[in-house]
Amino acid sequence: MLNPQMQQLAVGVGGGVMLLLQVTGLVVLWLQRRQVRSLDGRVAHLSAAMALLTDTLEGGLHDVAREVSRLAAPASSAAVAVSAPRNRTTAQRRIRGAAKRGHSVREIAAAEQMSEGEVRLMLQNTSREIKEPPVHASMR
Repeated sequence: MLNPQMQQLAVGVGGGVMLLLQVTGLVVLWLQRRQVRSLDGRVAHLSAAMALLTDTLEGGLHDVAREVSRLAAPASSAAVAVSAPRNRTTAQRRIRGAAKRGHSVREIAAAEQMSEGEVRLMLQNTSREIKEPPVHASMR
């Protein structure tokens, strides 16, 4: 059996070691959370880039298919009207209004005859414009 002074010393050393382990654990946890946050931002950026790439590819393939079908059509059906490209600002207005009315991205894309990613991108751009007012040259 240990004398009381040795017992107190053992308890004090043990408590100090436990406190040191807890502080070390907290520091390691804090560093890992910081790394996870930066990794989350990178993954979100990569996800947005992949969505944009997918939508660009989808739009390009759609244009190629439309051109191939136009070239494959007989000359007698040349009177078929090709839909004129819509004005981008009016399309954004219609998309924003449809989203406010509660329509899904898929429904809006079908109505506007564009990809879902393009609709999402327009909605993100309009929300970004609302958050960040445009900076005019005179304000710089």
